[in-house]
Amino acid sequence: MTGVRLVVLGGYSEEQVWQANDLPHPGEPTLATAFARRPGGKAFHQAVAAAHAGVATGLIAAIGDDLIDPEGIPFNVLARWQICQGAHTARAAVIQDGHGHELRTLAPGASDLLTPDFVQAQDDLFAQARVVLVSTQTHIDAVATALDMAASRRLLGMLDAGPLHAELTVRELSSTDVLLTDVYEFTALCARFLNIDIAATAVTGMDDTTINALARRLCAGTVVVSLNAGACLVSHGVDLRGDDLPCYRVQACALGDTFKGTLAARLVEPGPFRHALMAACGG
Repeated sequence: MTGVRLVVLGGYSEEQVWQANDLPHPGEPTLATAFARRPGGKAFHQAVAAAHAGVATGLIAAIGDDLIDPEGIPFNVLARWQICQGAHTARAAVIQDGHGHELRTLAPGASDLLTPDFVQAQDDLFAQARVVLVSTQTHIDAVATALDMAASRRLLGMLDAGPLHAELTVRELSSTDVLLTDVYEFTALCARFLNIDIAATAVTGMDDTTINALARRLCAGTVVVSLNAGACLVSHGVDLRGDDLPCYRVQACALGDTFKGTLAARLVEPGPFRHALMAACGG
């Protein structure tokens, strides 16, 4: 496949999913009503979403030398796998109830072993792309390398900050053009880099001016904070990315990896950031 317009880098995992009527409590086992295995991981879900949006996408991730064979890759996704000898492919355990809630845990395995050298070897993907979307669900040096490669080619570098990596530094934030967070990641970023402790529930009640002021201290680029109740706040830096306002809130905004992958796909084409955001939200 040629003509890759978007590069997605991050984690790939096998998701083991249990369905139950209610989530289990400590010491109280819950009987599952269904079980399934499926491909997953942030980079996988984001690349699939971008492909479904019609954008040719390159996927860079690490897998183990076990028997798991990556599947579910759309025809317009070009996957580059670093196979890590002696490591297992990442696995996620997901328990979902009948009320839209879930518990999730991840054994990262090979995802933590993605190397800068392997990322640099995929330079042909970056040469064709306009946007690079990186999640921190992999080795932090691979994250930094991908963002640096995007910056060197003047591509739009997007960073999905969740789950917040223990070794994430100012270096990665300074290389980011668009930072994507939810309220929990946003408060964790504020605590680590601004020494400001805020509860996630407090962020949802803040006015736009206060959230914008915190976002401006975290990242020079655009910051998108996904809030509860399906809203998000956009805080631009000096570059308004075609928008009229430096800060605004969108009430009917989607969440999760499908939203992030679709947003990255919409940003491949020139135009106001708000238009891409609304398209990713289904508006």
